[in-house]
Amino acid sequence: MRLSMIVNPPTDLHLQWAAQIGVSDIVLPYPGLDRAGLLATKRRVESFGMKLTHIERKVPHLQFVHNLPGRDAQIADFKSLLCIMADAGMEVLCYNWMPDEDWQRTSSHVRQRGGSLVTEFNIDEIGHNVTDASGQPPHHSTSSELWDNLEHFLNEVVPQAERSHITLALHPDDPPLDDLHGQPRIMHSNVALRKAVDLVPSRANGICYCVGSLFPAGEDLLAGIRDLADNIVFFHARNVRGTASHFVETWHDNGDIDLPAVLRTLKEVGYSGTIRPDHAPSMAGESNETPGYEMLGRLYAAGYLRGLMQSS
Repeated sequence: MRLSMIVNPPTDLHLQWAAQIGVSDIVLPYPGLDRAGLLATKRRVESFGMKLTHIERKVPHLQFVHNLPGRDAQIADFKSLLCIMADAGMEVLCYNWMPDEDWQRTSSHVRQRGGSLVTEFNIDEIGHNVTDASGQPPHHSTSSELWDNLEHFLNEVVPQAERSHITLALHPDDPPLDDLHGQPRIMHSNVALRKAVDLVPSRANGICYCVGSLFPAGEDLLAGIRDLADNIVFFHARNVRGTASHFVETWHDNGDIDLPAVLRTLKEVGYSGTIRPDHAPSMAGESNETPGYEMLGRLYAAGYLRGLMQSS
């Protein structure tokens, strides 16, 4: 297992911090289709002794999720991204099937330990989305349509991923609800993740197993890791308290998820990919402009996870 991280913002100081705490792999939010720019970022990351291996977050997807006009062009761009990643020697492209763009929360100022700030989701306050996602689906698709669209997408892109030696990593829905804003959602259980990889069996068709997304839905994380062991290619570690309709994020060491048991299970099944410290609290002195992705709390989380990796 290796430690990966999104560095936000990617200043030289933050990259140096990541290298100093033992991060080996850098995860980059969607950079567009600029090959020269991606290669320059790769060289910059490598100058700090780390590797640029993953892309995730904000990969355009709503046209092919909903089968809207522009679907084929968006799939073509996705394939182009795979080719550009191959040129940069990257490994994993993480995407999601959320029909309303990205993860959502209803508060980003819930106080946690020592006055640190965490995010909350409360279905009763869903009209108040505080993330940078749109919060609304551009079109309403049925569950069956979402599954059909996913199968079409995978049939289109998995062959290119195989040729490019890039592995796809499907992230579960966050929040893990059957329905949000009247729009069905399909990717919020171990069973759904299994169905997704079985649609187009391939080593290039993998899973990003995010415990903080699945746990509020009542999923058995250890059973899911064991069942999907051959398909998990990227791992997100965060901690939460609550249920799918109302939960708060926490520090990695004080939520309801037994992360030591999770890491032991990953070692048991022979997981060899990266673990990324996911959403962490914003600490004193930080702006909280990017809830979950300020640097200091995630540096703490990375150290905590590194300790678990070494002791598991």
